Amino acid sequence: MNTRRAARLATILVAAGALGACSSPGGASSPSLQLRLVTSSTEGPCDAPALVTDGAGSACGEDGTTTYQVGASLGTITPASVTRPGVGDGLVLDLAFDQAGSATLGEVTGKAIGKQMAALIDGRVLSAPHVAAAITGGTVRMSFATSAEAARVAVLLHATPSS
Repeated sequence: MNTRRAARLATILVAAGALGACSSPGGASSPSLQLRLVTSSTEGPCDAPALVTDGAGSACGEDGTTTYQVGASLGTITPASVTRPGVGDGLVLDLAFDQAGSATLGEVTGKAIGKQMAALIDGRVLSAPHVAAAITGGTVRMSFATSAEAARVAVLLHATPSS
């Protein structure tokens, strides 16, 4: 994994309890994220089709610059809200999960400590951080290298500005 991608995607911070009800009510629901272990990755243009099965396979990174080999699906979670909190010069997104999503995220990340785990959206890898600890607080903060990258992911996840 290159340094840029590590800085952009692997900086997922647990923000346990830091998020309140900060998304706009009635906003568009966020798409589901499928969680999978990464077995290998290769930098360079990716032309693999979207991974639409639950089995192991190849998937492109969202920006099309990395090909990931991923294992079978470990579970699917849907953020209850995705917000741009206005901190970090627009380089941050906060994801909050309901009780079921929080439980799945905690269980899956607890079993993946020390491994690289991919979060896929629409069959493409959105993020592939190395898991340092189980994420049990129900919230996740994603950091990006540029505001353009944060904005692109915010659109994919239907983010709303925090209030």
